[in-house]
Amino acid sequence: MDREHEGDGSDAVADIAPARFVPMPASGSAQARSTVRGVLALQLAANGVGLAVVLAYVGLLMGRPDGEDGRLNLVVFGAYLAVQIALLVPINLVLLSRAVAWVREGVQPTAVQRRLVLRLPLLETIPALVAWIGAAVIFGAINDGTRSATGIGIAGLVTCAVLYLLLEGHFRPVFALALRGVPLPLGRRDVLPRIVLAWLIGSAAPLAAIGAGPLLDDRFQPSRLPWIAGFGLLGGGLVTLSAAVSVARPLGRVRRALRDVEQGRLDIELPVDDVGELGRLAEGVNDLVAGLRDREQLRDLLGRQLGSTEVTEMARDGGVHEDGELREVTVLFADLQGYTRYSEEHRPEEVVALLNRFFQVVVAVVDREGGWVHKFEGDAAMCVFGAPQRDRGHAAAALRAAQELPRELALVDGLLPVGLGVASGEVLAGFIGTVERFEYTVIGDCVNLAARLCDLAKVERHPVLVDSTTVELAGTADEWVAAGRYRIRGRSQRVAAFTVQGGRTRWSTLARRSRSDQAGSRSNVR
Repeated sequence: MDREHEGDGSDAVADIAPARFVPMPASGSAQARSTVRGVLALQLAANGVGLAVVLAYVGLLMGRPDGEDGRLNLVVFGAYLAVQIALLVPINLVLLSRAVAWVREGVQPTAVQRRLVLRLPLLETIPALVAWIGAAVIFGAINDGTRSATGIGIAGLVTCAVLYLLLEGHFRPVFALALRGVPLPLGRRDVLPRIVLAWLIGSAAPLAAIGAGPLLDDRFQPSRLPWIAGFGLLGGGLVTLSAAVSVARPLGRVRRALRDVEQGRLDIELPVDDVGELGRLAEGVNDLVAGLRDREQLRDLLGRQLGSTEVTEMARDGGVHEDGELREVTVLFADLQGYTRYSEEHRPEEVVALLNRFFQVVVAVVDREGGWVHKFEGDAAMCVFGAPQRDRGHAAAALRAAQELPRELALVDGLLPVGLGVASGEVLAGFIGTVERFEYTVIGDCVNLAARLCDLAKVERHPVLVDSTTVELAGTADEWVAAGRYRIRGRSQRVAAFTVQGGRTRWSTLARRSRSDQAGSRSNVR
């Protein structure tokens, strides 16, 4: 449906007719509000209060009729009340049954049912209004005067206005269910008509009756004006209060929802239970929250892709210089030994499962030590300490991760031996690429050195090899032993490297365990 359509709200909404027998579980509130008991209780309460006001009005201003007139009024009143009950109760039952049958059946409403349920407060109020008008005519004729007819008529208007607003509030959960997933029309307005109608019935009509009293009744006594004004204020107050509550409650829900959004809650959804401005306001808040949820999900996905919330914030806010910035960082590479052969001998899903187990441990350990998993490259992981978030203790944090990784990886069943390389130095940290595609990275000699040390660790059967710069920056030389001086491709001089105590023994144990697990896996496949 075109969302720019304007016109009568109920007709516009009714143009959308979902399939009749599509399951749609009804809320408990909607089920409860669709019962006959609640509607009859509101009818009885509103009309009972209106009747009490009329009796008080007649008794105080007109006096009780005596003799034949009194008995006639009593008989007519009893007969009229019995007839109205006999007529109104079945009418209410039929209207309610036809309008909310889909709620009890748990299906989506048809266009006719949706239109009927949205007009249900008005349809339930019209018979009561007819009854009050009939009472004004009959008792005005019996008592030969306009005072009783005017009083009963105004009391009936006030009663029916309050009844309509009460029924509208009562059926709001049913409205919300009927309007679920239905675009609202833009032309329907209900706040201004509601306020104007409340003024007309609650203030203008009683004031008009007071002003017209001396003109319509020669026996009008000015001493009764305070009583008439008092009854007018009472009726006007009831109508105005009911109208104010019918607007204030939805606005209160919106206010609370916006407060929750301000506090970071994005799991809220306001019920759209009105086809006018109030419904469109709730729909707008829901659209706003849905947009914020989508934005937060995209931000979360971007953070997972980039591996760091800091990188996500910088990418969004432009917090990194175009030329990058120099940083002193520590880079850690982790790579599986024998991955190529493993890939040849195992199914793709087994290879992916192996990589996921490996990367899960790497990410957990590096995150715990404050590092950033920059990227996964095949069976290798590149981790950075000191960027994008500055950390003076980047070298010590990287060495702690390098010590923890072999221990935790050894606990993973069926995992291949892992080589680790760690190096520190100055890098250029920033975004590289084009406007269409860019990424945050670090570029420097220590990145290449860490990768070379990682490859060398697998060849030399050390769980980890660390350059001397990292050990010096961390100040933990007593925890590391010299592994030797190695020739690194692309370097003219040999590089001194360090490893953990008992490094070769740990490597051999992990390698034997990995070979045993793989042999068992192949025998199970056979």
